[in-house]
Amino acid sequence: MVTVKVDDYGSFSQALKRFKIRCQQSGLTSEIKRHREYEKPAERKRRKRLRAIRRQRRRMLKLQSKRIQAY
Repeated sequence: MVTVKVDDYGSFSQALKRFKIRCQQSGLTSEIKRHREYEKPAERKRRKRLRAIRRQRRRMLKLQSKRIQAY
């Protein structure tokens, strides 16, 4: 649960901004978006697999760039 304490002298807009930031940091907004509609298990597996492939590509590109800079 995300909570934000508002001071007597603090404005509502600042408190709302802090609340939104804390919601994003805790992963609450992504969780809400994920549960908006039902996702089939096959779609979930596909999305997970694609994310792993992208992550692996990024790691390979990072290693290649380090090798090039070493020369």
